Amino acid sequence: MTTLHDTQPSFIDRSQTETVLYRVAVSALTWRADAEPGYSIEEEQRWCLAPLQGIDPGLPIRVLVVDTILDPSRHRTELVQALVALSDG
Repeated sequence: MTTLHDTQPSFIDRSQTETVLYRVAVSALTWRADAEPGYSIEEEQRWCLAPLQGIDPGLPIRVLVVDTILDPSRHRTELVQALVALSDG
């Protein structure tokens, strides 16, 4: 049985990929857990992925976005590769 989560997401274009990467970079440079009461890393993740305009990139990329915000040196290459794999060129 195939579920929604087992299907591949639609391809994203290069401008969406670049915008997501830009937003993750901004978030990684500015993220502070204690900066604003009630603000969460999940909100930051949603902002970073908003340029995908409703395309679900899948759980692995959503996790990579958070991981890259929290530890960019460790996860940025993997995030770039995952987003490029979703792009159409």
